[in-house]
Amino acid sequence: MELKVGDLVSIRHFSGTKLFKSLVLESNSDTIWVKLVEDIALLNCSIGDPIVLGYELEDEVYISSCTLLDMDKPQNALNVKIDNFETTTNKRLFVRFPVSIYAEARIGQSQTKNLAMVKNISFNGMMIHSKHDFPLYQELKFDLHVGITIHIKAVVIRKTKDTHNYEYGLKILYTDVHTPNLLKKYLVLLKKEQEEFMKKFKED
Repeated sequence: MELKVGDLVSIRHFSGTKLFKSLVLESNSDTIWVKLVEDIALLNCSIGDPIVLGYELEDEVYISSCTLLDMDKPQNALNVKIDNFETTTNKRLFVRFPVSIYAEARIGQSQTKNLAMVKNISFNGMMIHSKHDFPLYQELKFDLHVGITIHIKAVVIRKTKDTHNYEYGLKILYTDVHTPNLLKKYLVLLKKEQEEFMKKFKED
């Protein structure tokens, strides 16, 4: 699905505490420029960060996992690459839910915390970006900061590197019976927030 110039979208970045109203300025296949209605300085973005983009079309709410390619601070604009679209009515959404979450990762029993950004998450795994080089098959402990802190243990099963970050695919290893429920409640909350935001956005 290709967005058009003038389309209204929402933007979520892990440094912000809410969804941001935005307008599509340029659209070229899977790469778009969006202008934030509010000051871009409210977001502490870096190139390569995961961004979540929301969009409504024919009463369907879509969310997309994106990567930040560039910024134009004077124009209050972000250039993002759209990796994939999902609709919030799709029950498969919980297989891989697009997010932008700040997290801290620790190796084994180490107390050293390494910054990581979660790009998508499911009940079985997640994709993260980090500047830290973790070995394949390494077990990691994560603190996901989502208003509350969700503690997750995971193992690295896939690893690639681009210009700005390492990208990791991880398999979640549950050690606490409450963690799956906490994660499910959080994802349901995100889904509801996205749908209500786009509905209100459309009415405004």
